[in-house]
Amino acid sequence: MSLPGELTVRLAWDGRRVVRVDVESTRPLIAGRLVAGKPAAEAALMLPRLYSICGHAQNAAARSALDAAAGLAPAPQALAARATAVVLETIHEYLWRLLIDWPRAMGRSPVVAAVAAVRQRITPALQGLAGGDDSIAPALVAALEALADEHVYGEPVDAWLNRADAAAFDGWIAAGTTLPALLQRELMATAPQLGRSATMLMPAATAALLQQAVVPSLRGDPSFARAPYWQGMTAETGALARTRSWPLVAALADRDGHTVATRMAARLAELALLLRQARRPFGGDGDPRWVEAFALGRDEGLAAVQTARGLLLHRARLDDGRVADYQVVAPTEWNFHPAGPLVQGLEGAEAPDAAVLERHARLAVQALDPCVACNIEVGHA
Repeated sequence: MSLPGELTVRLAWDGRRVVRVDVESTRPLIAGRLVAGKPAAEAALMLPRLYSICGHAQNAAARSALDAAAGLAPAPQALAARATAVVLETIHEYLWRLLIDWPRAMGRSPVVAAVAAVRQRITPALQGLAGGDDSIAPALVAALEALADEHVYGEPVDAWLNRADAAAFDGWIAAGTTLPALLQRELMATAPQLGRSATMLMPAATAALLQQAVVPSLRGDPSFARAPYWQGMTAETGALARTRSWPLVAALADRDGHTVATRMAARLAELALLLRQARRPFGGDGDPRWVEAFALGRDEGLAAVQTARGLLLHRARLDDGRVADYQVVAPTEWNFHPAGPLVQGLEGAEAPDAAVLERHARLAVQALDPCVACNIEVGHA
């Protein structure tokens, strides 16, 4: 069983520019009701099956939140396996977006065969991580890097990561022959300010910050999971928020703002960083925290998992070992908030006709990557 639902983005267009953006979600927030009264172990098995996207991240979040609520401390190998599965799933998602979804959205032929071949190797690796492995096999890491070197960057990952400023990135766009380079070139030539938003980039989701900025509302506001906010403000989550301090991403954001092109560049940067990191066992003290969990009090726990799309939160409260309350806040709810980055990025957008506007809107949606299907409707204001 997986939960249905979709997004609808409605654009009111006056023939020249967008004057209003409305986002409607039919995603049912019923995971808590479905696991209410279930033993924690049963809920941990059930929750990931409710989501067709980012299943390994959902698994890590569910198990980590329930462990924290029960006062359990998983073995280091189990924690490493969860984090590694999330990272490998993110690498796969990024390759799929950059080489299949983005090209299709821009009317180009995707790199299907090469991605499919690597995907056949990723699937058993993820199953192995679920079964107790705690690292990615070197042969798979090499295959992932080879795919990225040839089809994403057109050069070795380490060489691409040395492009630390906007001029170096512009040079890659100008000379590049890979699909991501060509798509960036097209974006910068035709819609360089598309999707520009002033929405706050989400801070690092540490236990202390979550306790202060999110937990009170998560506990007390029934509408929070539908339209979350960070200390009263909307926030953008995902690759751009996580890589904001990487020199290249910081330079592009400073020059161009938080645009569709900058978000795509952030995804390119994070993919390269993850591929480099995957060469060694994951989970050391200096590694980014992709899976965090902590107790909120007796019988209550919170997990914060960084996914390809952004921050995923699971909050669990137990009563005698059974689920008394459970909440899930997905990245889509942050990025497609009624006043969030998508809405801000499309309000005021100019287009010569409805077809171009719809295409641009679809690119803005792709850049924020919802975990459900998204319909776009253009109406005249």
